[in-house]
Amino acid sequence: MTEADTNPPAADTWEGILNALRRRYPGQKDSVLFCIYKLQQNPDLTLRDFRAEAELYGIPMAGRALHSARGLLGLLPAAPQWRATTAAADDAPEREEPAADALPRLARAERRKARGERADAQDGSIETQVLAAIRHIQSKAGDDAAQMRAAMRQAIAILQRALGD
Repeated sequence: MTEADTNPPAADTWEGILNALRRRYPGQKDSVLFCIYKLQQNPDLTLRDFRAEAELYGIPMAGRALHSARGLLGLLPAAPQWRATTAAADDAPEREEPAADALPRLARAERRKARGERADAQDGSIETQVLAAIRHIQSKAGDDAAQMRAAMRQAIAILQRALGD
């Protein structure tokens, strides 16, 4: 080993700064660490302000890195808190959901109508959007399962006819 291999880079060089940032923020990409370094100097900088400098160090830059760095430094604005209370949603009667095994038997138009009525009765909060997405995924999975069962029944019928049962 040479003397250069045993001595860590000086703290005022980019390599020294990068090593310190890697210890402080383990698991982060170099692009995020570079953004952290620049935002610590001036939190109002944009990607355009230091993209060329990052290229000098061979660090690819993207908006995602800058966003992640701002998040790690606590520079992101607080997310708005949506309230799930509206007069229409509070006064809407509760709909009874069909059983999960009954969903594949319902006609597609009936399911669309039921989803539309639920959507009309609810507001646009994130919670209701997530629940609607989950219901949609469950409905699609139920449709796929019903198609798979029908295909399996057909395959069994064909095999039984081929075997002469």
